[in-house]
Amino acid sequence: MAAGLYIHIPFCRSKCPYCDFYSISYQSSLAKDYVNILSKVVKKINTKIDTVYIGGGTPSVLSVGFLKRLLKSIKNILESSTENTIEVNPESISKDKLILLRGYNINRISIGMQSLYDSKLKFLGRIHSVKEAKTAVFNAKKCGFSNISIDLIYGIPDEKLSDWKEELKQAAALPVQHISCYSLILEPHTRFYSLRSAIDDEAVARMYLFNMWFLPRAGFSQYEVSNFSLPGFGCKHNIKYWQNLEYIGIGPSAVSFINRKRVKNVSDIKKYVNRYYAGKDQAMYTEQLSQSKYAKELAALKIRTKEGIDFGWFKTKTGFDFFDIEDRKDVYKLKKRGLLVIHKKGGADAGIHLSRKGFLFCDEVSSCFV
Repeated sequence: MAAGLYIHIPFCRSKCPYCDFYSISYQSSLAKDYVNILSKVVKKINTKIDTVYIGGGTPSVLSVGFLKRLLKSIKNILESSTENTIEVNPESISKDKLILLRGYNINRISIGMQSLYDSKLKFLGRIHSVKEAKTAVFNAKKCGFSNISIDLIYGIPDEKLSDWKEELKQAAALPVQHISCYSLILEPHTRFYSLRSAIDDEAVARMYLFNMWFLPRAGFSQYEVSNFSLPGFGCKHNIKYWQNLEYIGIGPSAVSFINRKRVKNVSDIKKYVNRYYAGKDQAMYTEQLSQSKYAKELAALKIRTKEGIDFGWFKTKTGFDFFDIEDRKDVYKLKKRGLLVIHKKGGADAGIHLSRKGFLFCDEVSSCFV
């Protein structure tokens, strides 16, 4: 089976106060060195690739020249891969870059819109405007993109449900095929962590339930906790993660998962560059999963999807009956709490999926399976 390829571009023009991903301020000389290294590393890939995801950071912060160098190095992979995604931010994605991306068969674009209110963008530390965000969407369409995704954030302190409803309605009216809605998560070591007591969990829950109600009625089916798409436009690359399929990660902090072996690279671009030139392994963490641990991890990931876990599919994938590795009593406790729905076939348990309430407690349910 073909693997996914993730390429990390760890540069941003500015660090958002809520962001917990590894990134640094853009430095042209370091970016040049890094792109040159990436172009050499990808040539060593000898695995069939069917999805590519260039993420960050902010990949669109790279100059046209650096982007072209990177895309040229993976040209053969992009031509044979079925889905090729790049993350971009409105303030750094020009028409020239959009044309370049389409020319190299980047056929899916994920735009970090985050909000359709300028005041909210300012609070979130974003450096683009609503006008720039909408322009990025319409320019992407004009340049030939027919698979456009946008990211939105909800649940900031004092945000009103009525404001979020209006924002989501505006987003769904844009010429996009995919919408990812993320509640504001305040992680340790971020500047926003001190605001955690200001988050109203009940208000956030109401916003999330509105997502689940409204977006399907606007044509965007929910296929994972935070992700909604028009029919046929679910992100194939991310679906690999939720099905615990194989993928290769290139760049600092990137993770690979091949033959049940997980490898995480060093989380520092200068260390990554120095290790490359010294001929050293980039791994800072390696774990070989047993078949049973792989199966439990698959259960914890797959339960996040709308379709949940079919027990027949699970056994084919792992070799285990679901209740050989998961406690039936724990599953039924989750059902009793209204978090899980159990499918029946011929009177026997045949699968499970999250209930409407269960999606609100997805992380808790998922952790029960690990």
